Amino acid sequence: RVFFAIAEALGCKVCVTRDKKNTLDCLESDQVKRLVTLSGLETRLHVLPMKDLKFNSLKSYLEGYKPQYDSVLAFEPTGWTHNSSVSTVGNIRPKRHGNITVYGIPYSEHSSYTEMKRFVQFLRPEKILPTVNNGSPKSRRAMEQIFQQWASEGKQQSMKSWVK
Repeated sequence: RVFFAIAEALGCKVCVTRDKKNTLDCLESDQVKRLVTLSGLETRLHVLPMKDLKFNSLKSYLEGYKPQYDSVLAFEPTGWTHNSSVSTVGNIRPKRHGNITVYGIPYSEHSSYTEMKRFVQFLRPEKILPTVNNGSPKSRRAMEQIFQQWASEGKQQSMKSWVK
């Protein structure tokens, strides 16, 4: 949604990878058909996978588009950028290497804690595999305890609805 709004504001298309386009095509959206291209030469707005937003990768990417482009301005949407020193957008400072500038923007399309809890309680899965905060046995156990608590609370809520 964000890059479509940027494309609309700039009056241009957005170049995406083949994988991203395949995913977006599943939406069967007129906006996708109108704004998405696989040709980086058609537009100055390019969306890259998160793994490619490193300086070396961006430098290599830029090399493939010379002489049409001579610099990169990248926005890296990541909740991990958000910390106490970044309380407003005005506090965000770019990282620069030569002609490549990257802004880390505190943004995430992931669910909030409450949304995830409600979803788990609604779905009642038999098993949940944590994909974050799972770097050690201790942190995995802590996550599993949270999931068990959610499941227990969900069962209690479910039973209350039958008693009414």
